[in-house]
Amino acid sequence: MRITGWGILSVLWAATSHAATPLQVAVDDYCPYYCKADVDGEERLGDPPGFVIEILQHAFGSGPNDINYHFMPWKRSVLELTQGRLDAIVMVTPKEQPELIYPSIEQGRSQGCYYSKINNPWRYTGPASLKQQRLTLISEYYYGEPLDSYQLTPDAEQQISYISGNHASLRILQMIDRARTDVTSEDSLVATHLLRSAGLTEKIKTAGCDPGHLDFYVGFAPHVAESNARAKQLSETMTTLRSSGELKKILARYGLSDWRQADAP
Repeated sequence: MRITGWGILSVLWAATSHAATPLQVAVDDYCPYYCKADVDGEERLGDPPGFVIEILQHAFGSGPNDINYHFMPWKRSVLELTQGRLDAIVMVTPKEQPELIYPSIEQGRSQGCYYSKINNPWRYTGPASLKQQRLTLISEYYYGEPLDSYQLTPDAEQQISYISGNHASLRILQMIDRARTDVTSEDSLVATHLLRSAGLTEKIKTAGCDPGHLDFYVGFAPHVAESNARAKQLSETMTTLRSSGELKKILARYGLSDWRQADAP
């Protein structure tokens, strides 16, 4: 990764502040936000590692003494974090885990879309339209509204199935391909990456999207003394990367553009 003059200062800050106690970060595989190497039996970041990982490296350093990444399912990540065994989790929302400490600026933005088999004529037009399909979701996953409220309705109890564990998103898409379920909801960026990498782009289609979005953050452990300072440092990093043009370069490596610029009139 090319490091700008500011980036060198950032790395030096990380080396002096956290070299003795590397930042312990929980990740899974949510590319292009953060990407796991596609190598059986190995748990390491991919190349490239994901745009949020690159942002973290600018904030806290990129060496083994700066950040350690721990690959684990979402539910276990939250448990380890809230019990103080980890320092941060990528990615999370304040509504999902309000007890965590957050930067004032988000590290990503998500739009939830619905995916079905290519020959399925169904289209998502709101929660009521979901009653027509077998819906499979990830257990204890925060999807945002209106899907989270729909899951609490009597209709949903009989109609929705859940899975958990590693590679849950990919496994659900494979279930759709094999006609074991009809529809799932997923972050549009993640689904696009998974469909491409699994060779499913000609078999599974986007069947509509929710109108709103979710802002994603790196959440820091509430019982770790450095968490407030780390959250502030990450916010300052986001501001600097955006104003310097470096964030645009990072996102371009993943075929993405700055979500805040997309919002500008």
